[in-house]
Amino acid sequence: MIVVYKSNTGYTKQYAKMLSSKLDVPAYSLDEVPECHRGRDAVFLGWLFAGSIVGYKKAARLCRLRAVCGVGMSPPSQKLTDALRAKMGIPSSVGVFYLQGGFDMEKLSGPFKLVMKYKCREIAERLSLRAELSPEEQATYQMAHGEGSAVSEANLAEVLAYLR
Repeated sequence: MIVVYKSNTGYTKQYAKMLSSKLDVPAYSLDEVPECHRGRDAVFLGWLFAGSIVGYKKAARLCRLRAVCGVGMSPPSQKLTDALRAKMGIPSSVGVFYLQGGFDMEKLSGPFKLVMKYKCREIAERLSLRAELSPEEQATYQMAHGEGSAVSEANLAEVLAYLR
């Protein structure tokens, strides 16, 4: 098995490297999967944009996916995981997971930066109306203000349990 990832600002790559270390398998960027690993079992991690896991379709063509992880700003929830499976058309035989990652406005470029400036204002406003925020929501609120990270090995526990 291998770990394959598509990262935009580095947080998905962080998770991929952690996961590959825990599983003792190699990790490759989606655009650099060696020919000898194509068609093999893999775990794919991709960043989220507009509710889609970027790179999923290409990863599904290149490898036999055992699990897929979407990495985004929001707190994790079963509703979000189910929505990712449905939107991406991920088969029921493949595990689907959501990992709260990180965000850094300065690492974005072009249209992504414009879209996220608007989206971050919207997220910050919505969360500021809440009387109390969970630690995951606090991380999202911090991210919405330009930068923050919730990346941790602990967030991979469910993925690791599924794969073992």
